[in-house]
Amino acid sequence: MSDTHATHGGHGGDMTHDAEHRHGYAKYVIVGVILTIITIVEIMIPSIPAIAEAFTRTGVVASLLILSFAKGAGVVAYYMHLRDDNRLFTALFMFPFTIASAIVLILFLFFTLSGG
Repeated sequence: MSDTHATHGGHGGDMTHDAEHRHGYAKYVIVGVILTIITIVEIMIPSIPAIAEAFTRTGVVASLLILSFAKGAGVVAYYMHLRDDNRLFTALFMFPFTIASAIVLILFLFFTLSGG
């Protein structure tokens, strides 16, 4: 018996193998496709003049901030496996992410309201 099988005790101790069965590759592909669609929308909003004019400059920036937050939250929650962990771990990662996003949003609002 090889060292790998002796160390892990077959498939039962192999954490990677367990994670693959628990999550499945299809879910990763679906989340990846959703993140790709959000990225395409983020590119289209400022690139297509009709959309950019409909949103105005403030609306374009605000929509890009919201989409970026959604993508970041999706990556943190899904790819870091936080949805399966204790809620405390989710809070430890999401709280600073939310604070940083709020700071960016507040600065954006101050900049917009000051006429910048």
